[in-house]
Amino acid sequence: MYELLVLSLLMHFPLHAYLIAKIISPWETISRGTLSTLLAKLEQAGLIAEAEPEAVPYPSDRPSRALKITEQGRLRFKELMLDTGNGSAAYQKLFHIKAQHLEFLAAEEQLALVDHYLGYAEDSIAALRKQITAFKEDTAPEAGTPGAQFYTTTVDLLQVRLEAKALDLAWAQRLREAVLAGREG
Repeated sequence: MYELLVLSLLMHFPLHAYLIAKIISPWETISRGTLSTLLAKLEQAGLIAEAEPEAVPYPSDRPSRALKITEQGRLRFKELMLDTGNGSAAYQKLFHIKAQHLEFLAAEEQLALVDHYLGYAEDSIAALRKQITAFKEDTAPEAGTPGAQFYTTTVDLLQVRLEAKALDLAWAQRLREAVLAGREG
């Protein structure tokens, strides 16, 4: 995930390492050591290189190396973007990151990626609905027995998760519409 975050940011423009950490922070917490190690690995692999500090579009009052993506890095970025994974638990989080950088993919690739995510989101909702139904059928307490509050709260929390997944699905559908509109425009 960190590799995708770094490469995707550098697809836009060169950045100082400390700016990479700042921009990543709403999505993922990354320690300075982890980022430093990752940047060194990416540089060794030829995916990023040193850039002119003046190329960074943000003013800086501190001395720091500027980094840019290489052609090899652009190829790796595209590979990571098009990888739909194997249904990992982090897929939703990864797709949210990818959605911010769809502009670097061809229209057909954008649509394929969004459509894949829509299928994932729909399957996720269906699976959660089945779990909620099974939980209700298998664990509903008799009236007046202990555990009624646990049961009620659990059902409420599962419903909140279902609503969050439905919101995510609606967002992905809007994203698909935007991709289609971009294709036509």
